[in-house]
Amino acid sequence: MNLDKIKKIYLAKKDKELDHNFIKSIFDEIKKEYKEEKIIEGKDANQSWNSWSGKALQELIKFIVEDYVSTLNYPIGITDDTKLRNKKLSPELDKVRRNIEIFYDSYSIIPDADIVIYDKSNYKIIAVLSCKASLRERVAQAAYWKLKFQYNDTTKDILYYLLSTDNDGDFLEIGENISRDRVIVEYGEIDRAYIFRDIPESDKVKNFSKIFDDLKVLFGKWFK
Repeated sequence: MNLDKIKKIYLAKKDKELDHNFIKSIFDEIKKEYKEEKIIEGKDANQSWNSWSGKALQELIKFIVEDYVSTLNYPIGITDDTKLRNKKLSPELDKVRRNIEIFYDSYSIIPDADIVIYDKSNYKIIAVLSCKASLRERVAQAAYWKLKFQYNDTTKDILYYLLSTDNDGDFLEIGENISRDRVIVEYGEIDRAYIFRDIPESDKVKNFSKIFDDLKVLFGKWFK
């Protein structure tokens, strides 16, 4: 099982099953096959899956966003925090890095940013997407980075989105049973969360299928 196979599954499904549950259905489809492969290799299947699936989710979402952006007539670039932490960067990515780095005294670091969407005409950051299967501790971390963005003139307008399959069910309840993580998203600094399962929706917490229309509106305003 590899990422190319997951991408092929997505491309086969996207024209007929592109709803908020399709990401989860893809991972459900490959989970059994992946674990069987690891058992044959003599590895801990569950541990291997938990480690691999998180990275695979990030790469698949990045591929989906890139696939969608390629259909739009805008100068949009996509990268990630791993690439921006490289010591040797292209002139373009070096400029992107300067528009997202966070300063601590004389030190600068790149925040957690699984997907960085930027304007190729001026290298400004449009949005950061954080992708996780489980959001335990990730929501508070995301809120922290969004706060750090707001303290700097260069980063204050960067949007911060969470994307998750919500394996822990943190977004399934509202009202009296609302979870701590959903409260932080609904009433805190994070701009929006997109969830890959059936959930009660709000202006800030939506099913993943809504991200395409929201990005289209966002890009339309940005490149106005």
